[in-house]
Amino acid sequence: MNLLAFLSMLILIITIITLVFGVITYFLYKTRERVKKNISKELIYEEVLEDVGGKYIFFE
Repeated sequence: MNLLAFLSMLILIITIITLVFGVITYFLYKTRERVKKNISKELIYEEVLEDVGGKYIFFE
């Protein structure tokens, strides 16, 4: 195998690996944003108090 063909295949493999990692990180980012949206929905103090079942709620 000559040097030009070897370098061409090496560049092609590196490009494909980069694209695969890009797609994986994109979907990981999207799932993280979806989880963050679910966490940040508004909570009402009374609802949280009922869930906890106490008189007071202490935040840290």
